[in-house]
Amino acid sequence: MACRKRAVQSALSSNRLPGLLLGGVLLLAGCGGNPSYREWTAGKDVPTVAYDECTEEVDTTMRLRGYPNRPLPETPQFQYRKQIFGQCMRRKGYTAD
Repeated sequence: MACRKRAVQSALSSNRLPGLLLGGVLLLAGCGGNPSYREWTAGKDVPTVAYDECTEEVDTTMRLRGYPNRPLPETPQFQYRKQIFGQCMRRKGYTAD
């Protein structure tokens, strides 16, 4: 019985290793590449993470108001999203190009 238990444990641990390696590779792959910052440039001492923070903040605001997260350009919600995104970026020290 102990031999069978060890065999099962070793099989489980050997099955976890490829999954962990794959998970690690996917995690690192997701971290690669730079996000597109479009028409915004950072000031001297401003971290570039502000773009992502503002995107999350604007998504939350849009959701709370019942608007779509990514409205079509011809809708009034698109202009609203662009305006509140710009306000957020300016608060964080960015300027429009």
